[in-house]
Amino acid sequence: MELNPAHIVSMTDCSPATLRNIIKHLEVSTDFEHLVYREAELDAIWSITGFSLRGAPASAERSYLELLHESAHQAHDLVADRRPRDAAALLRRLL
Repeated sequence: MELNPAHIVSMTDCSPATLRNIIKHLEVSTDFEHLVYREAELDAIWSITGFSLRGAPASAERSYLELLHESAHQAHDLVADRRPRDAAALLRRLL
């Protein structure tokens, strides 16, 4: 299947497969419209991780969720600065 940055990545979880899909889309996104979609996807990651962190006990999983939550916020800001490849690199470090 050919990657199309004009399509929105379906966000149902924050699994490694979903993150890899977003990273691939970030790496090929060039148009303003693409960047808006990537920001929305990163917002979804931020929201999903935020919900998951509520009441989650201290654990390695919680630490990862906190890191992903903060990284999604930072990646969003990079995309807003028209730096989607830097955002992709930031997320790639989490895999």
